[in-house]
This record gives sequence, structure tokens and C-alpha cells, in this order.
Amino acid sequence: MSAFVREPGFSFWRGRSLRWQVMAAVIAVNLCAALVALSVIIANARRATEVEILSSLAVAERFVEETVERLDAQGGGSLAQLPLHISGMRHVRIRIEDANGKVVDIAPAGDEGEHGETEVPGWFTALVTVARAERDIPVVENGRTIGRVRVAGEASDEIAEVWQDTSTLALLALTVNIAILAALYVVLGRLLMPLRTLSAGMSELEAGRFEHRLPVPGVQELAVIAERFNALGAALKVARDDNGRLNERLIRVQDDERRQIASDLHDELGPCVFGLRANLESVDRLSARVEPDLAQRLGERTATMVEILDRIQGLNRRLLRKIRPMALGHVPLVAVIADLVADFESHSPGRRIRLATEGLAERYGDSIDITVYRCVQETVTNALRHGDAENIAIVLTADRGAGRLSLVIEDDGSGMRSGAAPGFGLIGIEERIGALGGSWRIRPATPHGTRVEISIPATAETGGRPTVTREAATT
Repeated sequence: MSAFVREPGFSFWRGRSLRWQVMAAVIAVNLCAALVALSVIIANARRATEVEILSSLAVAERFVEETVERLDAQGGGSLAQLPLHISGMRHVRIRIEDANGKVVDIAPAGDEGEHGETEVPGWFTALVTVARAERDIPVVENGRTIGRVRVAGEASDEIAEVWQDTSTLALLALTVNIAILAALYVVLGRLLMPLRTLSAGMSELEAGRFEHRLPVPGVQELAVIAERFNALGAALKVARDDNGRLNERLIRVQDDERRQIASDLHDELGPCVFGLRANLESVDRLSARVEPDLAQRLGERTATMVEILDRIQGLNRRLLRKIRPMALGHVPLVAVIADLVADFESHSPGRRIRLATEGLAERYGDSIDITVYRCVQETVTNALRHGDAENIAIVLTADRGAGRLSLVIEDDGSGMRSGAAPGFGLIGIEERIGALGGSWRIRPATPHGTRVEISIPATAETGGRPTVTREAATT
């Protein structure tokens, strides 16, 4: 199941920036407005063209009738003289025919040539063109019809005028819209800049840098978000510091308990084992004074008890090393780590473990010393037991300027299996390092194996002296 829940919506908008969505919405609105405006212009143009053509036809019809009557009253020749008197009328085309229907002349429209250079697209002409209207006017001379004048509406000039006006308006609207979109693009960039800053701030919080703060923008709504973000960062930093102090105190309490248990094991169990061993030796000496058969049985029992005491003593030593090495706090940290490496070597014949240290102080305090010890102990144990490593390199260095200890442990084993859950040992290391404000990571080594990198803030204890560079190898 996905950890993120997407809001419902068109897939076309998903993943797009807010600026892109706003710009696309504005462009879509402008396109819709342009289509509506074009529809209104075409409807008005059709109405205006139809009215203009009908008016021109009515005027032309009356004018032609009056001209024919006037020429007839002057004594004939009206059909031949008509072109000289009725040419040049706007929005109409006049065709003169004789009685047989033969075209005598075609009088040009008065608006021909006014928009002759304007090329009107066919689709626009088809949208604006109105139904063709015609009028037939008979030409009568001496009571006899000698021909007729056909007056037809001509809408091309009106369409050209509408197209020219529409083109000019469209160019103006396009220029204005481009200017508006450019200004909107710049303004949105400035308005959305705090959101990008907020996204970067979220990444800082995700990385654990709670001290990061956002500048408060001038926009009131975004300023509230920035202030809440800064307050959240401050609260998280306080919570992390409190949690760190609590974890550190918990680690110290655990270390104190381990120290007390180790002291009890060393001071109480050790003398008891020694006393038992001394008494068994006394019993063994006394058995020489009794009869041989009883002496033999006492010797066997004594040997068995000595063997048990040896096992108890070995177990006690292992428990002391596991709970808390008694040498910690009494000898330099380097010596304690070297002793641990030597112990690993003695129990793992044929394995090569190399230890290199540089710039270390004698001690860094119980919490840090025991953490470094546990980290080495756990990682080397995993490398030998689970990784079947043949070679292990341990590098422990101190950076006094930065006040940090750096521990790198690399082996040539089989490495961690993909998806393997960390064990309790690694979980304990993570808790200790986190409580001390440190960091760590596990990654594959080259060409194979595991590499563990640990960094811990550390300051040498007062009076601690830096140790010389040391490199040791055990095989």
C-alpha cells in the first residue's frame, strides 16, 4: 500500500507545477473567451451584412427604376446608356440583359478595389456569408420591355471589412494577452518562491537539521506558513535535544549498572571461586592421609569440582568482558581495543585482523569509551560469525579540531544479505551512537564484504594525553 495518498483529479494536471497550472488555466480561459468573442463577431457580422445588403438592394432598386424612367422620358436609348448612369453603387453588382437574356454590360460595384488587397480566408467567408439576394427590374421603352437590370447583393466588401476589423482586434488581444501572461509568469515566480524555499526547508528537517529557519516573505498567507515552519523547527530541535539528553542519561544509567554488576562479579564471585579452589586443594592434600580407596574417590570428586570451578571462572571472565571490561577507565582506550583484537585473534585462528589508530587520547569518558568498545566488538563478531571474513581492518582516529572520533571497520566477508533485519547488537550500537549525537552507516565494501563507518562527537577527559600513531596486525 502506498504511503502517499494523491488527491483525486485529472491525470493531466498531476505532477505539474502550480505556476504551469495557473498559466494553463489562464490560457484556457483566454481561448474560451476568444472563441466566444469570435462567435459573437460572426453573428453580428452576419446580421450587419444581411441588413447592409438588403438596404443596398433597396436603394439600388429605386435608383435603377428612377434612372430607367428618366432615360425613357428623354426619348429612348435607355438600355445602351444605363451603364453610364448606374455604375459605382456599393454592396451590389448590376447586370444588364437584353430581351433575349444576353448580357449587355456588367456594372462594377462601387466598393470594388477598396479591400481588393485584403485576403479573407475561405472559412471566415463561409461563416459570414448570407443568403444571396437579387432583384430584377424591367427596362421599358415606348411601352415595350427591351431588357432587364438584375441587381444582386455583393457581401465581399462587407466581409473584408469585418475580417480586417477582426484581424486587428485579434492582433491587439494577442499582444495584450502575451504581455499579461509574461507579467503573470514573473509574478507567479516571485509569489511561489517561498514555496520552493519551504520545500527546501522540509528537506532540511527530513535530514534532521532542525536549526534551519525560513525567511519570512512579504505575502501575509505565506508569512504565516514560514512562521509556523520556524516554530516547528524550533520545537523539533528542543524535542531532539531533550530526547538526546534522556538517551544519554539512560546510557549512563545502564553503564553505571553494568559497572556495578561487573564490580560485583569481580569482587564477590572472584574471591568465592578462589576460596573454593583453595579448599579443594586442602581436601586433596587431606585425602592422602586416608585409606587408598577413599583417597582415590576423593581425588576424582576433587578433580571434577576443580574442572567445574575452571568453567565458572572462564564464564565469569567472559561475562565481565561482555558486561564491561574492567580495564576501561584504568588503561588507555587504545590498549583496551588492542586487547579485544588480540582476544578475537586467539579465538579465530587463520583470520587476519589489523588495527590502526591515530591521535587518540587516553580516555574520553565511560560512555564514549564503552561505545567505541562495543562497536568494535559487535562489528568484528558479525564479520567473523556471519560474514565469514578472512581479513578485517579497524581504523580508529581522532580529529581534535572537529572534536570527533572516527571508526571504520571493513571486512572481506560475504556482506549483509539484502533485506536482512538488523540484530539486537546493531540496534544497540545505533541507540548508543544516536544517544551520543553521532552517526553511522553500513555499506558494501569493495570488491566484497561490509564497511561500517561511525562518527562520534568526543572530547578527551581532562588530563588525557594523546597517544602516538599505532598500527598493529595479528594473524
